[in-house]
Amino acid sequence: MASSSAALPRGVFPTMITPFTADGKEVDYAVLDALTDWYIASGCTGLFAVCQSSEMYELSPAERLEVARRVVAKAAGRVPVVASGTFGGTMAEQAEFVKSMSKIVTAVVVLVNQVAGEDEPEETWVANAKELLALTGDIPLGLYECPKPYHRLLKPETLAWCAGTGRFLFHKDTCCVKAGIAAKLAALPADCPFAFYNANAATLKYSLELGGAGFSGISANFYPQLLAWLCSNPSHPEADHVQDFLAVVENVVMYKYPTSAKMFLAILAGSSLPITPACRAVQNTFSEEETTKLGALRSLVANLCARIDIDIKTPAL
Repeated sequence: MASSSAALPRGVFPTMITPFTADGKEVDYAVLDALTDWYIASGCTGLFAVCQSSEMYELSPAERLEVARRVVAKAAGRVPVVASGTFGGTMAEQAEFVKSMSKIVTAVVVLVNQVAGEDEPEETWVANAKELLALTGDIPLGLYECPKPYHRLLKPETLAWCAGTGRFLFHKDTCCVKAGIAAKLAALPADCPFAFYNANAATLKYSLELGGAGFSGISANFYPQLLAWLCSNPSHPEADHVQDFLAVVENVVMYKYPTSAKMFLAILAGSSLPITPACRAVQNTFSEEETTKLGALRSLVANLCARIDIDIKTPAL
């Protein structure tokens, strides 16, 4: 894909799940196609493929590229697609995979925890990031404070440096606290194509009010239309009510995730989408009570959508 420094759209970039066949051995690309259409129909303005929700560490390098390629093909230019491109090794080794992924997606996302070791200081991270930038030409990049294999949060001044390079278009922030969000957003330079997407549903409205670009988190696999609505309407009279709902039900979303997302989508779609609960990263089963809670979540989402007059789209083959 051609290099570009154009800013990404405001709104929702769901952290896409990867559907697998029942035995978990193969990616179910037909279901992936259906999910891609569903995210877009539900109001998402971009897609984040090959992320932790996608079980990226359990995908082979070839699968990572093919998942991204399939999502981009199905999106067909309707929305931009970003995907992770750094999975350990030297900066030179990581740069090679970034180059491979850059031929497919709008921006290649750099996993923050792959640029320096857990015990290495921020100065080492910046030095390594500079090396990665030098090795990847003008490829548009992103940043992702991925919690695994260890959780590294960038300092506000480091995030400002990244934004100032003009190379980073996307940042998925996972600090999940208001003070940290405010400090980072305040540090960002003006007039650069850097977009801050909050991963934390409980602080989404807060981050939007401070200039955040939108949301990129796990609950977009359950009710992307509500998140998209809030990103577009943070000053609406119902916005506080929607924010409160998102904050509370996140506890159901997070429980046994990403299996919970696949179970929820199966409930939402019924027979129209043959999605299995199979995951590679975790092996979860759901009791009758736990499944009932997911069904109750579906009803609550439907009621809230009716209250603010937005449609619920159903994923289907």
